[in-house]
Amino acid sequence: MIYGRSLFHIVASLIIFHLSGATKKGTEKQTTSETQKSVQCGTWTKHAEGGIFTSPNYPSKYPPDRECIYIIEAAPRQCIELYFDEKYSIEPSWECKFDHIEVRDGPFGFSPIIGRFCGQQNPPVIKSSGRFLWIKFFADGELESMGFSARYNFTPDPDFKDLGVLKPLPAPFLYVCLAFRYLACEFEMGGPEGIVESVQIMKEGKASASEAVDCKWYIRAPPRSKIYLRFLDYEMQNSNECKRNFVAVYDGSSSVGDLKAKFCSTVANDVMLRTGLGVIRMWADEGSRNSRFQMLFTSFQEPPCEGNTFFCHSNMCINNTLVCNGLQNCVYPWDENHCKDQTAS
Repeated sequence: MIYGRSLFHIVASLIIFHLSGATKKGTEKQTTSETQKSVQCGTWTKHAEGGIFTSPNYPSKYPPDRECIYIIEAAPRQCIELYFDEKYSIEPSWECKFDHIEVRDGPFGFSPIIGRFCGQQNPPVIKSSGRFLWIKFFADGELESMGFSARYNFTPDPDFKDLGVLKPLPAPFLYVCLAFRYLACEFEMGGPEGIVESVQIMKEGKASASEAVDCKWYIRAPPRSKIYLRFLDYEMQNSNECKRNFVAVYDGSSSVGDLKAKFCSTVANDVMLRTGLGVIRMWADEGSRNSRFQMLFTSFQEPPCEGNTFFCHSNMCINNTLVCNGLQNCVYPWDENHCKDQTAS
């Protein structure tokens, strides 16, 4: 009886040890995948004829601790089709929590998710709803596999089937010998304040009234300053159709990752930038050239305010020259409130 009880205790101890070891291994794996910094890789692809991209080292095993971001960009009025090769293998796990491919319908990591994939069966054909697909390949610190090879091509966007093929937009180039420069639709602005408006496109001959436009305004604030943007006028000819017309605001550069706001509905809100470089982009196809906007930019510094500045009571110090100039440069109209009193005195 004593022998049987001892044998029972030994077997029970072995089972508990095995279970605790399995749990520990799973915990270690989760901790490794969450805390160990992944090596960044990936690319932004927009080849007109489509292309191919793969996981690192494919068809050999991919390395551990990798996070690769691939962004595919199609031309206007095109969508993307994504195919995965049958020679495909990514470490399987429940809900693909460990190694995986994640695909999103748009250019950002917060765009609507299409799916997350792992295991031995390659994902189905993936089709975007617009011009971009965002793909992430993630590998943790254990159990590497072959990985994947993916190819993509472009198809006409069905939302524009009645509008035909979009004419190519003009691209900038340089006549070196004659030192003549063809200017793309870009504008440079700066100073304490200024007006950004869509009528500049026609005034400066950047495009005719019947051409699609993709124009950018680069606003550079003085040193140690940031930028406040306030809409004075705004109307999209095809409201709520972002594929046809929009006004976008970028904070720090014109890259997709610095997109601050995008407006294509009936309302546009003021924007406060965190840097001293703002980029305003207007896109309008041929049928949206009556879209328009006008925007006031104001350069400001954060308090404490210097001697040549005015405190806006909204964490802004603007140049004294902007006080009582007939335009509201502060978030609230403190700079224009007492102008009549000053004139009367």
